[in-house]
Amino acid sequence: MNGWQCILERMRAARAKPPRRDLRKYWRALAYRRHGGEAEPLVRARAFQGVLESAELFSYPGERVCGSRRSFLADGPPDGASEADLAAAAAEHDARGQRDFLAGFDHSLADYPTLLNIGIDGYLDRVQRSLAEHRAPGDRTFLESVRICLEAFRGFVRRHADDARRRGDGEMAGCLEAVAGPAPQTFRQALQLVWLTHLAFVSEGRYAMALGRLDQYLRPFYERDLAAGRLSREAALDLLCHLWVRMEELGEVTNICIGGLTPEGMDATNELSYLCLEATALVRSPHTNLSARFHDGSPERFHRAGFEVVRTGVGFPAIFNDHVLLEGLAEAGIPAEVARDHCMVGCIETMLAGRQQAWSDSRFNAPLGLLRALGRLRLEPERSYGRLRELFRAELAAGLAAHAAAVNAHIARFPPERFPDPFLSALTRDCIGRARDINAGGAEYRRFHGIAVMGLATLADSLAAVRRLVFEEARIPLETLLAALDADFAGFEPLRQMLLNRAPKYGNDDPYVDAIAAELVGWAADECLKHRTVDGGRFVAAMAANVSNIPAGRETGATPDGRRAGTPLSDAASPYFGRDERGPTAFLRSVAAPDYRRVLTGSVINMKFEPEHFRGEPGAARFAALTHFFVRNRIPELQFNFTGNRTLLTAQREPEKHRDLVVRVSGFSAYFVALSPEVQNDIIRRRAHG
Repeated sequence: MNGWQCILERMRAARAKPPRRDLRKYWRALAYRRHGGEAEPLVRARAFQGVLESAELFSYPGERVCGSRRSFLADGPPDGASEADLAAAAAEHDARGQRDFLAGFDHSLADYPTLLNIGIDGYLDRVQRSLAEHRAPGDRTFLESVRICLEAFRGFVRRHADDARRRGDGEMAGCLEAVAGPAPQTFRQALQLVWLTHLAFVSEGRYAMALGRLDQYLRPFYERDLAAGRLSREAALDLLCHLWVRMEELGEVTNICIGGLTPEGMDATNELSYLCLEATALVRSPHTNLSARFHDGSPERFHRAGFEVVRTGVGFPAIFNDHVLLEGLAEAGIPAEVARDHCMVGCIETMLAGRQQAWSDSRFNAPLGLLRALGRLRLEPERSYGRLRELFRAELAAGLAAHAAAVNAHIARFPPERFPDPFLSALTRDCIGRARDINAGGAEYRRFHGIAVMGLATLADSLAAVRRLVFEEARIPLETLLAALDADFAGFEPLRQMLLNRAPKYGNDDPYVDAIAAELVGWAADECLKHRTVDGGRFVAAMAANVSNIPAGRETGATPDGRRAGTPLSDAASPYFGRDERGPTAFLRSVAAPDYRRVLTGSVINMKFEPEHFRGEPGAARFAALTHFFVRNRIPELQFNFTGNRTLLTAQREPEKHRDLVVRVSGFSAYFVALSPEVQNDIIRRRAHG
């Protein structure tokens, strides 16, 4: 067992131990007390500094990449502090407040290419040049807060170097000293600086921060080291495995993007893309949320290598189609070279890395609008499918407008002057040059707020059933259908079976219902794009749900597709559970029917396979045909579970024997036995093709 494997075993063993105490609020509150009379950007910067200076650095024997989230945790109160002191500090911290996810706090990342090019000292030089150009007091206060954060981060790196030296790890100490100011020169130095930057974001309480296009910005270091004989492919893979192990310890969704196009429009796939895939297969952590971008020119080797990881069952990589998203970004005014350099944050969310405000999103329960439209149809003089369609479109438009207004009201509660963000601003283009906070016009591009429009297949199947069985074939009177829905089908089981079995279902390559799904996606995208965020950003659609289709289903009555009240809505942009009966090719043709180019958030389409269907070289060839179809037919995203239901059901009965079983959930992977029974059942209900 090598170094990273030993560390991984220790980390996984620690999962069973009682959680340690998080001291970050305490340390920040102490800084608030000491600097409370200063300008708010300076107070926030001092709080950032206080956490980095107070962290009790933790390390593992044999680590090749240092920086542990355990540095912010302790077994008890710090020296001289009581439980009451910690509680009082936490109350002070919470009273001051902090920007939250909906207001754009996390789900972001640094401008890593620039950081690796100029180093921390290069950013400090930029601050000095900007101070020479900006004389307004507010501008200078912001720049001073950035300077404090950058110097605190530099000190954090140096503390790790000193700690490594005390432990007798001179090689690690030298690596850290080399990046505690200057730009990195080697692959290991660059990788180490990236991870400590990520950890500094964690120190602020941010969640699901991404690492972005790691195979692009680390590529020059890898190739130089190889050419100079300083690094071998095997050593680079070992370092990546150590980094992947760090993400496992962190325990959060950490998106890494590989492949795709370069800003100039060339294929970006390179040897590091394949090393990232190999590291994912070796470490098998659900937290390394690997996203692979494909395009018409992606190498055949990339198609095959992605499958070799997918078939391990880890749920990675999710695959994304460049040709779908790039057209929509261009239509939204993003220059082509910037759009081609996008990555994903969180699960599948689109991000202009290091150039944009932090991502945020929210959920919208679209089937509720359909039920309201059906209720209104009862009172209409014209009862037709065309009229229902009009009523539902109006409900969707009004509902999304109200939703956008509610999100804007929330964002407005976090003005940048009261909730500045100096460290993320420091590492975002071009906040330093503009002397502006990331949320006050400093970032090159304004935010995207994604509205996840839930229940696509629930809606498509429902509208198809009403159109065919109520209005075209007149098998079910409208009043009878509405009575059945009101009764949750109690006393109407034959009618429910007709809805389930005599109407087309999305996911079976049936143009009748697929056209309805396509229309719904277009409506959702168009309505979202009509609205702007209060700070000048864009509302964009997502056909996704995470696992919110479960609670959304609990608040939704029975629907005309035969779904009972309170049960889950359909999963993201996927067909409804088990209704995709005609095999994977039909599934793919259905999900290719909508035009997703204006769905700028990204979407989630889950496929599940019995692993026996893809064994050996014939299985690899079959999967490559699937991914080529995906690219050619402009499907936006696909993600895969390769764990059969027999294994999943056994894991439910015997969780202690399946603690390391990883599954793809919806936009992320997780340890299956750690999921709630509702989510486990949601995964089991998906049809396993084979």
